[in-house]
Amino acid sequence: MESFIGRIWVSLAVLAAFCAPFQADAKEQMDAEKAQGGKVHWSYEGNTGPNCWGSLDPSFDICDSGAQQSPVNLTEAITAGGGGLEILWQPTGGLVVDNGHTIQVDMEAGSSIKLEGRQFSLLQFHFHRPSEHTVEGGNYPMEVHFVHQAEEGDLAVIGVLMDAGAANTAIQTIWDAIPGVDEASAPIARIDPNAFLPEGRGYFRYAGSLTTPPCSEVVSWVVMTESITVSQTQIDAFGVLYPMNARPVQPLHRRFILLK
Repeated sequence: MESFIGRIWVSLAVLAAFCAPFQADAKEQMDAEKAQGGKVHWSYEGNTGPNCWGSLDPSFDICDSGAQQSPVNLTEAITAGGGGLEILWQPTGGLVVDNGHTIQVDMEAGSSIKLEGRQFSLLQFHFHRPSEHTVEGGNYPMEVHFVHQAEEGDLAVIGVLMDAGAANTAIQTIWDAIPGVDEASAPIARIDPNAFLPEGRGYFRYAGSLTTPPCSEVVSWVVMTESITVSQTQIDAFGVLYPMNARPVQPLHRRFILLK
């Protein structure tokens, strides 16, 4: 036990040593951004990357201190009874946004899911490269997250892993609509989120968090067990904008992963 605790303190010390040299400059930058009404800058690398998110702003503290952080490695899942998820997505219009961290599609109202008896409305979906969740320690080339919100404010996110293979028509529709440098967003007349679902409807289930700051632990996670395909060309096209926008996997702590 002493050896294990010792390793934890060493890891924390290394992390603090990495982030500390940049804290003064980062704080000065954050104060300036806040004074201008902007958001705190964070990224996926360097002194504003995942290892330092918790020190960037007090509202990000849980990124470091939380015990139910996401993503996680999906392994040693406990088989549970099926059911509990009903996907009620509809084709609607959407708005494609490049928000500086990913490509996101804000959806018009009309789509929802029922998860364990509760209703969650689909707000948006967005993409990560490589996948944030791993399966038995292995990444997929990409992952798409469908973010839903309940009336009470908590979230349910469906993650779909994406492997290289046949091109995905729905993905191409979004890629073709990515706004240019001088555009804030671009509308899509019709997008069907069901086009991103695998044929099999098995899924992993666990309690977790947002995978970006402020890392709030308010997310019921569903990650589909089967992947979908996108072409390598489509993966590379996203990579031109975002070569890497995935948070590393987080400790599971005392949580269980269910397989349904």
